[in-house]
Amino acid sequence: MGLSMDFSKLKPHDVLDLAIFAEEEAEEQYEHFATLVETGRNSELAEFFHKMAGREKRHRDQLGERRQALYPNARPNLANRAVWGIEAPYRAKAEPSMPLADAFTLALDSEKRAQEYYATALQQALESTVAELFESLRLAEVEHQRLLEAEQAKRLR
Repeated sequence: MGLSMDFSKLKPHDVLDLAIFAEEEAEEQYEHFATLVETGRNSELAEFFHKMAGREKRHRDQLGERRQALYPNARPNLANRAVWGIEAPYRAKAEPSMPLADAFTLALDSEKRAQEYYATALQQALESTVAELFESLRLAEVEHQRLLEAEQAKRLR
């Protein structure tokens, strides 16, 4: 699952931009999961996935605020036109016929990739407030994994 990214080619605001894209991907993925389980009339699980999407949105907002505060005039070098594969996987896509166990596996793998991104980014020379934010987000990804595992255990007994 290793995340292959050469941070030496990124400017500090690029690292933030990638994190923003990752959190947006994760939010969209959780909303997609919610839609899939709503179709199956599982409103309680759909609500769980909506809440997870809300967590990802808060992360994206935090990153966007920090990016704006630190680099208000820095032009983006990266575009959010493709799946970066940080949180949302490159090839895997949740389908209506996907077993619930596979959806949880996909979500857990995504959270682990995000945790790895933040851990790897922390090894770079980041501005201290960005490093603090990334550490808190790394820990949040660990918490997301815990929440997913608990929900999965509840659903797939």
